[in-house]
Amino acid sequence: MHGYILLVGESTGLHLSDAGQTLVLRPRCDDSCVWEWAGDALLRNASTGREVAAEPSGAPMSASEADKIDAAFGPGASRMVPRKYEVGSDAAELPGERVFFAREAPLRLPSAYLAELESQGWTVVENVMSEAMVSNLVANITKVREDNAEKEARVKALQDERPYRSNDNVIRPRALMREGESFLGMTPAVAQALMHPISLWLIESYLGVDSIHYCQCPGFSILRPAEKTGEFAEVMPGGWHSDYPYPLTSEVEAHTSALGPEEFEKLDASISARYPDWKQRTSRLGMQFNIALTDFTPETGATQFVLGSHEFDGPPPTELNAVPTVAGEGPFKDVVQVSFPAGSGILYDSRTYHRAPPELNVSGAERWAMLTCIVPSFVRDLRARDDKVESADAFAGASRVHAALTPRELRDVVKMLCDDEAGEPRQDVEAAVLAASANGDA
Repeated sequence: MHGYILLVGESTGLHLSDAGQTLVLRPRCDDSCVWEWAGDALLRNASTGREVAAEPSGAPMSASEADKIDAAFGPGASRMVPRKYEVGSDAAELPGERVFFAREAPLRLPSAYLAELESQGWTVVENVMSEAMVSNLVANITKVREDNAEKEARVKALQDERPYRSNDNVIRPRALMREGESFLGMTPAVAQALMHPISLWLIESYLGVDSIHYCQCPGFSILRPAEKTGEFAEVMPGGWHSDYPYPLTSEVEAHTSALGPEEFEKLDASISARYPDWKQRTSRLGMQFNIALTDFTPETGATQFVLGSHEFDGPPPTELNAVPTVAGEGPFKDVVQVSFPAGSGILYDSRTYHRAPPELNVSGAERWAMLTCIVPSFVRDLRARDDKVESADAFAGASRVHAALTPRELRDVVKMLCDDEAGEPRQDVEAAVLAASANGDA
């Protein structure tokens, strides 16, 4: 296993990159931004081999400082703060940026993941979230569940009285929360994961654009163990679909039943001027970026895929949703499940046929994930079913989270998660972030 790291500028949030003749700072991370330790005080660029001296910077975090961070963002939040290093004199061409945070990078160079995306339409990126980030986010979600235990119990009771159906037997913590609450405004772990600089580089490279946004606020899905008995243990047909913005199935043009004709017409208008045949799935217009908060395995009910189906001529056909899914049999002969550990993110083309299989979580434990959908900025948001506006409103007032993010992360959150219907950052959110910064809160 490689010990790859990214060097994140303390004042800018940009990443140290070896451009060949000089060191530069970049908002996104390709191979040139990946470093590894070549000694106790020496860093080597994993792509070019260039070496720079690096010494620890600043005093270790005190117990009182750690307690303050944990009190603000939940248990273990202080462990999310990475070590700082001062880069040596051979990096003098970087004016004003000599101190960098060292953050764990994925196991391979970014080019390897992009090659997989291009060849197969999906890839798994490790270390999108550190163990500390996962633990902190789980703690925040657990607190919401504990505070709303009665509401969750009612949801479970209704689920227990019906057979298994795809996307059911699931707890969605966002649905338990009070109006105005958002995980984006509770802990910086959410924004840090969604604005991961290698993942964003991969998405922009695969889609062939330099401006993207999340078409909905991140959702959390907790798949319950498959423990039903008797008639309720039956598995209902269905669940196979492609994701936004493409037609859901061969029978359903809009991505969800909640996306009515008027909304779908607006979606079509946002795309058709550039890609008039987009509904025929001929262009790359969306990606799923799903991050595991617990291990994804066949035993925990990992998502089912028909890999390579992003290149099929149409969306999931009738026969896939006509009978219960049994992998390897009949129309499901090519169905597989992809395993990946907690903290990893799977990126896949939104045209890919996939299904959530609640009947397959035989682990006896819950399976947790953060689910997101990314599209080019010119593609209209999935506003008919999500709470992106409400989440952005909550983030605007979350000055403590603003202060915990780097300037680069903060700009990307405002651009990608706090934008308006035209894909532009909301001016009120920008103003709130700037005001917090001016007041010393961020």
